[in-house]
Amino acid sequence: MQRTLGQTAGRIVAAVLLAGAATLPATAAHAQSAPVSPRIGGIYHAIKNSGNGLCLEPANQSTAVGAAIVQEPCVTTGTESLAQGWSYTQVAKNHYKFVNQLSGHCLDANTATNGGAVLQWGCATISNQEFNTGTALPAVAKIESRIHWTDSGYCVDVPGAEATVGLAVQIYKCNGTPAQIWVNGF
Repeated sequence: MQRTLGQTAGRIVAAVLLAGAATLPATAAHAQSAPVSPRIGGIYHAIKNSGNGLCLEPANQSTAVGAAIVQEPCVTTGTESLAQGWSYTQVAKNHYKFVNQLSGHCLDANTATNGGAVLQWGCATISNQEFNTGTALPAVAKIESRIHWTDSGYCVDVPGAEATVGLAVQIYKCNGTPAQIWVNGF
């Protein structure tokens, strides 16, 4: 009888502990290890700056339209790896459209002026979402905006060539410096 009572008590304690654990909030480490599904399928690669080695992703791994594109340390697991995943689709010779794996939104150049924003936006057939790499991808190359369907002379750029984590990239006059050269498609 004691053995049965002990087994029953053990089961009750286990049930109480499991019920209590189910109501506890998930920790950040647990959230990182949870399975994450990409918005769209396909082959994705990080876009990595050749100067500072940081990768592009939407700010805070956002899936919102209009989220700024920032630089973060490159990762290969969890939600952040999906946020750093970009596919490229060739739309003309050396001209590409970049789609984010997590959000399903496209890389978008807001304007062709120094300091112009680089955002993610709903994919459409618009010039703000077409870029000239100057060579076939995969490659280590510039990413020049094609606003108004012409090569604008303005490239995706790391402001001041800084290695600041979370810094939003910008559009800036193409100058061939490492701040404007990107490892793409590898």
